[in-house]
Amino acid sequence: MIDKAIEFATKVHEGQFRKGTSRPYIVHPIEVSDIVATMTEDEEIISAAVLHDTIEDCESVTAEVLEREFGPRVAGMVALESEDKSKTWKERKGATIRFIKTAPREVQMIGLADKLSNMRDIDRDYPVHGEELWNRFRMKSKQAIAWYYKGVRDSLKDTFAGVPAYEEYCRLVVKNFGENEEHEPE
Repeated sequence: MIDKAIEFATKVHEGQFRKGTSRPYIVHPIEVSDIVATMTEDEEIISAAVLHDTIEDCESVTAEVLEREFGPRVAGMVALESEDKSKTWKERKGATIRFIKTAPREVQMIGLADKLSNMRDIDRDYPVHGEELWNRFRMKSKQAIAWYYKGVRDSLKDTFAGVPAYEEYCRLVVKNFGENEEHEPE
């Protein structure tokens, strides 16, 4: 099933790149699935991790398509992990921070892995691009990005404290955004 998910995601993400880079987008969902695989051997969760951005970022993909291809459990996890793009950035990110705190554990795993992959990209690119890096994001604000990643960290603490992926995430958040508390962006 994981191989099928990788093939599917590679096809539907074709031509997409990581924000502000020439890196093919598919490297992100593959990394997310690799991180999830450090927390579980459940092939459906790992497959959902590979597919986590398909509903959100690929016009041809719906929950129904994923259910037909991968079953209701995988489709359900991807749907729960997907943001409503009709909302503003602040509304979407605030909803994610609130939802992930009480989401099913498998959805929390995918969310953690997704954000850890993003933080690895930030950690790799920030020393190279400096403050210019924040311009590749919709909010173009380090403070807003910090608010979001710290909010996710705090929401996942009770469930994942001590888990290596979570601990790495926390280290990268502090390294790139500092320890101080961030206020919700205007």
